[in-house]
Amino acid sequence: MKTKIQLLIIMLGFCVIETQAHVGPNHGAPTPGTSNSQTASYRMDCAQATQAYDMDINNVRARLLNGGDVWWDGNSNGRYVVPKVDPASGVPEVSSLFAGAVWLGGLDPGGNLKVACQQFGSSTGATDFWPGPLTEIGVTGTDTCADWDKFFTVFGEDIDNHRNMFEFAEDNDIEYNPDLIPIDIKGWPARGNPHFFEIHQFELPDAVQGLAPFFDYDQNTIYTPEGGDYPIIQVRGCEMPNYADEMTFWIYNDAGGLHTETNGDAIRMEVQVQAFAFATNDEINNMTFQR
Repeated sequence: MKTKIQLLIIMLGFCVIETQAHVGPNHGAPTPGTSNSQTASYRMDCAQATQAYDMDINNVRARLLNGGDVWWDGNSNGRYVVPKVDPASGVPEVSSLFAGAVWLGGLDPGGNLKVACQQFGSSTGATDFWPGPLTEIGVTGTDTCADWDKFFTVFGEDIDNHRNMFEFAEDNDIEYNPDLIPIDIKGWPARGNPHFFEIHQFELPDAVQGLAPFFDYDQNTIYTPEGGDYPIIQVRGCEMPNYADEMTFWIYNDAGGLHTETNGDAIRMEVQVQAFAFATNDEINNMTFQR
C-alpha cells in the first residue's frame, strides 16, 4: 500500500507546483526509531544529481535541477530570468527568484519524524534527494539513480506533427511507421513505452503509480505512440488532453543515500515532476507540476 502527499504552491503567477509524491510502504523498511547508520544497509550509495536544463521557450528562462531544487545555478546566482534576454546582447539578466527547493516531512505510523529537505542544493554538497524512481518497497540503487540523472523534454510542435502523421495514416487506412515518430515523443518515459530502451538504453520500471502522463488514444493502458498516444499535461479535473509548447519531466527520491542535508530518516518518497511552458503571453505561461 502506498500513501500520497499533495502540496500546491503558487509563485508570482508564473509557476504552479503540485506534489503528489508516492511513499514506499513499511514493508521492507527499517523499524521505527532506527538511525541513519542502520538504514544504510539499504543500497544507499547513489551519486548526487548532476543535470540542469533551461526552459526558455517563452519570455522566462528558468533553470531546472533534478535534485530537489530549481531556479538557480547551484552557486550564488538566481536563474529565473524575467524578461528573458539574449546572453550575447550584454544586457544584464535579472532573476525574479533566487532559488526554490522542496521541504517534506511527516510522522510515520510509529510516530517517528521523517524529513527530506533541500536547501538550495547546498554548496557544501549535502543532499536529501537523488535521481530516479523507487521500487515498491521504497528502495533504489546506484544504477537506477545514474540512469535517471536526466531530463525528458518534448515539444508541442513535435506532438502536432506526430498527431497529424498518425491521423493521416488512420484516415488512409495505412500503418503508421514508428520510424516517423519524433524522437522526443518516442522516448517519453510513460508506462509501458516499447521504444524507451531503444532511445535511452535502460528499462522503464513497471510502476503501479505510473510515470510521465500521456493521452491514451488507443486505450490499451500503456504508452504506444504508434497507436496515437502522445505526452500531455496532467491536470486533475481537466478532462481534455492538453499539452504545451515545451514539457519536461524528471523523477527524484529521498532514499538513494543518507540524508546529509537534514540528518533525518528517509521518508522513502518518489517525486515525479512535470514542467511546461507556452510560447504565448497567457496569464500563466510557465508551470511546474510535481507528483
